[in-house]
Amino acid sequence: MILINYLKSTILSKFVMAVTGIILVLFIIGHCIGNMQLFIGRESFNSYAYFLQERIGELLWIMRIGLILSLIFHVVTSIRLKFLNLGAKPKKYEVKNYVKAKLTSRTMIWTGIMIFAFVTYHILQFTTGTIYPGDYNRTDYYTTNAMSVKKLGSDECCTKSREATAKDAIINYRGNQYETAGNHPIISERHDAYGMVIHGFRRPIVAILYIIGMILLGFHLNHAIQSAFQTLGYNNPKYFNKIVVGSTVLSTLIVLCFISLPITIIFGLVGGGV
Repeated sequence: MILINYLKSTILSKFVMAVTGIILVLFIIGHCIGNMQLFIGRESFNSYAYFLQERIGELLWIMRIGLILSLIFHVVTSIRLKFLNLGAKPKKYEVKNYVKAKLTSRTMIWTGIMIFAFVTYHILQFTTGTIYPGDYNRTDYYTTNAMSVKKLGSDECCTKSREATAKDAIINYRGNQYETAGNHPIISERHDAYGMVIHGFRRPIVAILYIIGMILLGFHLNHAIQSAFQTLGYNNPKYFNKIVVGSTVLSTLIVLCFISLPITIIFGLVGGGV
């Protein structure tokens, strides 16, 4: 069992921790950039989500499997190294004097476990729709050659049909009428990821859990990035201080970007018309 035997080597385990950590950090950065499209609007965010789900569906699942494996190896290895560390010090110190060990390094295992629990909850809500399926099962109507699509109520249909010009069209689609801005548009539908996120974060408990999860992620990232560089041999005192500063700046920016989503939604600054 080659995949299990690596746990017997402390050096190899630390290397696995570093590599899987780097993979997860790169994913987090990409995920953060993608989520920022929520501020551009529904069209941009739903197009991004549709591209991921439909255009690169098979590749996306390969990436997901790789991320899941990286996460599993990262968690298992971290727990194993924690037990090895505890085993090396069977007796607790009577006086704890943390000189070099910062709070982030001393709580890595616990923040990691809490982040794992949060990620599980996050996937169940926004990826599988298991939690709050009403928010998940939303549909966005769009066209490939029109600027906008608006679903009309029954009292608007007749009036809008008479007022339609050459640049506007009223389309019947699955028993409903839609007003579009464009020439001869073809209406389609896709998952309304934008509406799902907006309605999801309007729930205070979801927003609060998300903010807490992202703050924990920031603490974890700050130390994890530094540890990964050390494990891979990039710990020269001449430039390691820059790595420390860089990891702090990066983790802070990631946290601020992520928590800006629920905060702006809760206060009605984003998604007010949804």
